[in-house]
Amino acid sequence: MEKMSETARVRLRPLTESDFPGYQRLLTLPAVAAANGSSADADPAQVKRWLAADRQSPFAFTIEDKATRRFMGTILFYQHTGDAGEPSPAEYDLGYFLDPIDWGQGIMPEALVGSLQLVRQASQQPQNVWATCYLSNHRSARVLEKLGFQIVLDHFVGPSITGEPVAPQALYRLTLQPAEK
Repeated sequence: MEKMSETARVRLRPLTESDFPGYQRLLTLPAVAAANGSSADADPAQVKRWLAADRQSPFAFTIEDKATRRFMGTILFYQHTGDAGEPSPAEYDLGYFLDPIDWGQGIMPEALVGSLQLVRQASQQPQNVWATCYLSNHRSARVLEKLGFQIVLDHFVGPSITGEPVAPQALYRLTLQPAEK
């Protein structure tokens, strides 16, 4: 299955170890860390563990500028775990982050469309993609809504990466139908 895609402005390719400098730079920016529920002062060893874990995701993409090849962010599809704690083969949890210099330019919706096409092509059955978004993160909520995600739960408080309670969030879902052959 193809795991690369290009849009008008970005290239999506597999997330690799060589992405560590850009990955670390973005995840330790206060604005990105706050939107991600992580700490901006994460040490390099912790960030390396995050990168290694993210690379194990069924779909882990680097977003890079098509013209300059600059690392712009990532899109990650983690295997969703059902109520019984078992992985669901047709369900993913979506995570993404983007360099703040690229915010507000329509880059993330463009990149997500490309990544969702790749996920859709990988299966012969409908797939659910789940996403959470802090209620205060209006930009991310607009991205999800623009792409057709529907709010399933409009207010909940879940754990952060560190396990501590975080700000209220909304839960979204998008059902992808199989790609026509």
